[in-house]
Amino acid sequence: MKIFCLVALCSMSVLSACNSSNKSIIQNNNSYTVPDDAAIKKAVDDAYTAISFKNGEQPRYDSINYFFIPQAQLINYISDTAQILLISDFIKAYKVYVESTKIQSFHEEEIYGRTEQFGNIAQRISSYKTYVNSLDIVKERGVNSFQLIKTPQGWKVSSMVWDVEKTGKIIPDYYLGK
Repeated sequence: MKIFCLVALCSMSVLSACNSSNKSIIQNNNSYTVPDDAAIKKAVDDAYTAISFKNGEQPRYDSINYFFIPQAQLINYISDTAQILLISDFIKAYKVYVESTKIQSFHEEEIYGRTEQFGNIAQRISSYKTYVNSLDIVKERGVNSFQLIKTPQGWKVSSMVWDVEKTGKIIPDYYLGK
């Protein structure tokens, strides 16, 4: 019986130490500053810029690759089923979309975002808006989840998942910084 009590007491001490350690991490989480926040945000902004083009310009399809790792996956939930593409397939599909719909200009930009980082990995949740052929009317809004890795060439997108606003599904204020 003494051995059982001793084991129970030791177990409670260990669990108590673990819980207090976790609490300090959680309590300090509110003051956490993302070390590479500016560089990560720039990598995301650069990805948006890479797919954007002005009236009279041609899209720079080849430059899109630069902001993603070659194995990057892009997962699109515009329909109710995930469409999963490698970055090379995404570029081909984007080119077909631009040419088949005769788009004259395309601009996508972040509305609001926030970054989390641990070492060489990061995630940026980025609410965005898209303009097609005019900067006067927003064509689409949605939320992108970018996963990034730090490479010798800087931060690169390793994967991206996104969904768009639809009837009955609007972007919550939380993702708009409100």
